[in-house]
Amino acid sequence: MVSLWDVLDRARNGQKVLEKDFDMAIFRKVQELNKEYKIKYNPATPIPSDDQMADRLFEAGFRLYLDLGSYCTNTGRVIKFTEQEIKEALMAAPSELVLGEGNDAVKMVHRDVEGEQEPIVCAGIQTALYSDKKMAFKIYKGCAKDRCVDGIWGGILSKIEDKYEVIAGTPSEIYGYRCATEILREAIDAAGRPGMFIVNNAPTSIATIALHDRQKGLRPCDLFETTGISELKINFDDLNRSAWGEIHNAALHGAHNSVIGGFSGTIEGAAIVSVAGAIQLLLVNRANNIRPGSIPFKTKSRATREHIWVANMALQALSRNTHLILEGSIGDHPAAGPGTRQYFIETAAGHIASTVAGGHSLGGTRKFVIGQTENFGTPLESRWMGEVCKAAVGLTRSQANEIVNKLLAEYENHFEDAPFGYTYEQLFDVDKEEPLPGYLSLYEQIKEEFKALGLRFKNY
Repeated sequence: MVSLWDVLDRARNGQKVLEKDFDMAIFRKVQELNKEYKIKYNPATPIPSDDQMADRLFEAGFRLYLDLGSYCTNTGRVIKFTEQEIKEALMAAPSELVLGEGNDAVKMVHRDVEGEQEPIVCAGIQTALYSDKKMAFKIYKGCAKDRCVDGIWGGILSKIEDKYEVIAGTPSEIYGYRCATEILREAIDAAGRPGMFIVNNAPTSIATIALHDRQKGLRPCDLFETTGISELKINFDDLNRSAWGEIHNAALHGAHNSVIGGFSGTIEGAAIVSVAGAIQLLLVNRANNIRPGSIPFKTKSRATREHIWVANMALQALSRNTHLILEGSIGDHPAAGPGTRQYFIETAAGHIASTVAGGHSLGGTRKFVIGQTENFGTPLESRWMGEVCKAAVGLTRSQANEIVNKLLAEYENHFEDAPFGYTYEQLFDVDKEEPLPGYLSLYEQIKEEFKALGLRFKNY
């Protein structure tokens, strides 16, 4: 298999190309491939059951990456691979991965489309802002207690010593994320799950690598993030994480997004680029678990009809044609805020789509745009993510499509006026660390509705 050092050599010595020319090459090639392979988006079917189209999508994504490769923004050069090199990398990719350690370890495996394999769920409130150490600890611990959740995301304290601002790319970023990760370790220990896997991710590689510490920070058995730049691009900062991951044989979670309305062009084009992006994550980023996804150009939700179709189809294509460990997290960032009905049904639509397509869900959960709102979420949204993902196992794509269409009919006209949501202090009894009666009642009511729709919830 091509080594990381081969990748870096090609980043330094590959063909020199202007970035705008690479972008336009994506646009032209995607339209050509879409016409050749006849990929067709049908808004009435956000979760298709068309195996042949999924297979054609895989071939189109493979061809796109073979022809274009990845663009290194540091050098202005293209990193390319032969057909044999891509096939060898896909064959050599792991089909299972152990996360966490001891009694809390979980095995994440390749999942089939409509597979019975249970998805691994990393919930928690992704990259949230916390007002202080005490509040971060309460929320982390509450998320870790729920047994339907296998791992949790961390966030960051909004201030150092309740005074100094945390700024990306400065020493405060390193210190702030490290402090938050130490609290995360303390919280899973207090929850009785010291070996549970966790993830925290800083904007820069130096701050993310600084989180590594077997005693107090992230361990190699936890998840480390590596991403590509939309679309089909990479920089040395991300490859720093890849080099660290190879040195420590770490669990390296790769995420790449096509842009619906970007250089992918069409909705179908975004699906093709998503598949190609997954191949980039494997070969260039060196990820051993992979999220092929997309982001909407305008709408601030990852549970739009178009996004569900793109991500679901990319997952199906890759699940059917490779043994990669795939992750969906399609509904991880809704437009609505925590504590609202729309939050629950938006996230559920995405996670159902991910589960039936062969995906795990590792992206945590939070409102798409949180601004500077502190403590903006509770363990109850984390629990919902875990319960829905695991209750969706056993659904067919046809059943999931019917459910998701019903959910979309309720919320898709309310992205612009989505309810803002509430903070932990407004939804939970802070002293008892329990949901307030009204919020718990809303949760149980919506859960009953989803049971009637066909989800099979387990007792935890």
